[in-house]
Amino acid sequence: LAEYRPPSTGNVDRKEYVCMMQDMVMLKKGIALKRDDRIYWGCCEMCKAKMKQEPEKYTQAVDLVTKKPVDKSAAFIYALDGAAFYFETKASRASFAKAPAKYLPSEAPAN
Repeated sequence: LAEYRPPSTGNVDRKEYVCMMQDMVMLKKGIALKRDDRIYWGCCEMCKAKMKQEPEKYTQAVDLVTKKPVDKSAAFIYALDGAAFYFETKASRASFAKAPAKYLPSEAPAN
């Protein structure tokens, strides 16, 4: 079996390769952070502390296509230049993938 390598841009199908505290793709499997029967992923011990201090900040995201809140543990994830974005459906992830600049906030870099 080949080792999984998450894309720097593209669909990320294995959530354990995303630091959900820093919203970035990791090249190695992260640390499982359990909360309310859900599993989130972090990259280091500091992520564990952040999750404990502000769980709502680090467990939730906004689907940039539908503008609806999404739980990161259940989200469909797309990487863009190593940054992770979360979507409530495969369809909204696909819409974002086709035209990321259309959905990114204007202050976010879109290279």
